[in-house]
Amino acid sequence: MDVILRDQLPELLTRRNEAALLAAEAPAKTPNLARFSQQLRALSSLNARLICMEADRPVYNEMVQGVRRVMNTDICGLFLLTATADQLDLVGLAGKDIEMPLEHGRLALSEIQRPAVQAFQEEYLIHVPDVLAMRGASPLLPGCRSLLALPIMGREGPVGVFEFARRAAGGFTGEEIDLAGMLVDQMAYQIENYRLIRQLSASRDAVIHGMARLAESRGGDIGGHLDRICAYSQILAQRLLGRPSYLHVVTEEWIATLTRAAALHDIGKVGIPDRILLKPGRLDEDEFLIMRTHARLGADILQDLMAAHGAFPMLEVGTQIALAHHERWDGGGYPSGLAGTEIPLCARIVALADVYDALTSKRVYKSAWTRDETLAQVAGLAGSHFDPDLVDVFLQDSSELELVRQRFPD
Repeated sequence: MDVILRDQLPELLTRRNEAALLAAEAPAKTPNLARFSQQLRALSSLNARLICMEADRPVYNEMVQGVRRVMNTDICGLFLLTATADQLDLVGLAGKDIEMPLEHGRLALSEIQRPAVQAFQEEYLIHVPDVLAMRGASPLLPGCRSLLALPIMGREGPVGVFEFARRAAGGFTGEEIDLAGMLVDQMAYQIENYRLIRQLSASRDAVIHGMARLAESRGGDIGGHLDRICAYSQILAQRLLGRPSYLHVVTEEWIATLTRAAALHDIGKVGIPDRILLKPGRLDEDEFLIMRTHARLGADILQDLMAAHGAFPMLEVGTQIALAHHERWDGGGYPSGLAGTEIPLCARIVALADVYDALTSKRVYKSAWTRDETLAQVAGLAGSHFDPDLVDVFLQDSSELELVRQRFPD
């Protein structure tokens, strides 16, 4: 395939400028007020939805779907620059009869034959009225004939590209190009905010995770315990996704929050004296009573953080886990003696993950149990220590559990 060389851009831009002059000289058309009103309503609805959504991949899908509706195009794609700054990643795609998965939409910045790459590199819109008439042009998807790619400009340069496509030749009118430019400018502001929020969120989570690791290291465990707890909890929660009994709680977003928050389960151990926390043998009754206070102490630490700096899902779920991950299904746990579904689901999941990891790990006072021995023990504790439904789900496939152990060894 021939490649659109950069020295072809003057010709392309000249044709675009000539088209703009002809459009300016043409008699003014009566605006389609009904269509204009519909576009304004669609844009207002899109902005309202975006404001209320979390900064993650579903936001980008919502964004391209809304922009496509406003533009009335067959297909709309959103590319963002990857962290390595050498590729454009297709993070959102909307249209009819689309089969290409997002993971197949990564473009190297050297692929200048792609209008999205060219728009990004030149920081200017690329309009191709007919792909078949433009030597070397490569469409967003097979069957597209008209393309419009606009760079998304951030504070320090382009951060991505919106690409619009139609299956029919003929291109986009001057009015449509103006509308696309306005939409992309608005979405650029949203995207920059999302990127900043995600960076801050990642930094905040890293600090909190570091606190959890510090608490864990005081007990002499600096291996893969926290990573395994998070991974086991994620596996169990994923297996609950879509089950009727859990539809009101378990979503992809909730699972992502649980996976991070599970690391906070023992954060209260920072307040336990070394003579108890580091004791190599079994604790006596008085020592065990002190050790039990780590659950309440951990919840208090996280609640104090929220009181001082504001609540957000990871801390809220982490507080529930820290407080209740030693409660028992039969009501014999601590600190509150909760029973059954009185125990938050997140805490019931982490309780199971924590015991499984404790039994399969070597400690100064015991050897590691085998996987089969541990699974048999967990099965025997269903209905007393653990939620029996969660045990059934947990025992479905133990191969995933073994992979976690291999991935995060002590």
